[in-house]
Amino acid sequence: MKTAAPHTTYLTRSKQGFSFFEMMMFVAILGIIVAILVPMWGNNDAFYAARDRRNAQELVSINTMASAAGLNFVMDDKGHARENLLEILHDISQGDSVKRGALKGRHYSVPGLSNEDIAGAANYITIENGDLRYSFQRKPVTQGGGSL
Repeated sequence: MKTAAPHTTYLTRSKQGFSFFEMMMFVAILGIIVAILVPMWGNNDAFYAARDRRNAQELVSINTMASAAGLNFVMDDKGHARENLLEILHDISQGDSVKRGALKGRHYSVPGLSNEDIAGAANYITIENGDLRYSFQRKPVTQGGGSL
């Protein structure tokens, strides 16, 4: 008596290749790995320079607005220009409120900047005639605030 083999077509698999789903999973995983690795290979100097320029523009803009409202971060109490650029930028980052006038109570600051962000932005800012000036050209700043 001849016994028939059990019906196992769902267990047997064609050995012709990968399914579409398997190929798409491979492509997705490969894409994730590439997305993680590509920024590590690139030169990040342009990214950091753009970030520093943006922060410098923001600090100078806030300083200009605060000056128009009656706050002066650059001048000391005696009316002399302060020399330490990093100190000035840190004060702008922390901010201050207007004490009198039409804009009394308005707070001017650039929150969320780290010391590294402020130091990077200082490379694009100079003090001229008691005011902050933004420059697209990078001018390295020492810890004391003077240009190198």
